[in-house]
Amino acid sequence: MGILKKKFSSENFALNWRRFLLQGMLILGIGITVALSSILNSDAVVMSAQEFSWLPLVGFIIFALGLQELMEALFSKISREFHQNVQVGILDTVIGGLIILSVSDDPQRLGIMIAAFLIVRGSVRIALVNALGLPQAISTSIFGAIAIGLGFLLFLQWPTKASWFISLCLSIEIAFRGWAMMMFAIWIKNMNQTKER
Repeated sequence: MGILKKKFSSENFALNWRRFLLQGMLILGIGITVALSSILNSDAVVMSAQEFSWLPLVGFIIFALGLQELMEALFSKISREFHQNVQVGILDTVIGGLIILSVSDDPQRLGIMIAAFLIVRGSVRIALVNALGLPQAISTSIFGAIAIGLGFLLFLQWPTKASWFISLCLSIEIAFRGWAMMMFAIWIKNMNQTKER
């Protein structure tokens, strides 16, 4: 782990931590808003898709986050960052695109794919935050475990297989992603301050 932490030092992240903080706050806010909308207005019709609740909107959000990760990859100066961002970006873009393209199909068919997505995203979040020694490792790991748990609930179709619950689970994952990005911004800020001393 020492080698990984050394390669993942603040020298590689002379980035604007404020941008990451604002992005994280925006993503967290969007995730919370859509999660609450999924609960409070579970029978909403988005993009003329009956019985899909908020899934089409969530698909667009995940697709956009994937494109943002791919853009980050294009501007990466280190090959490790490039590969990490490309992998996450492709996963998000593919899943978001499949959700969007499935709005005329049966929403329950998406359940297993989205369950796998949540399990993978939660596992990656736990692995990265602990391997890199990022701040708020405990809360971020708990959020990753919750995402994994939500994935298993979707797989088991418990407590329901309704599309509003699928949308709720994905929205919670989006909110957790915003939290993780905010914690990453704080880590960059602290590393840059330590470097200046």
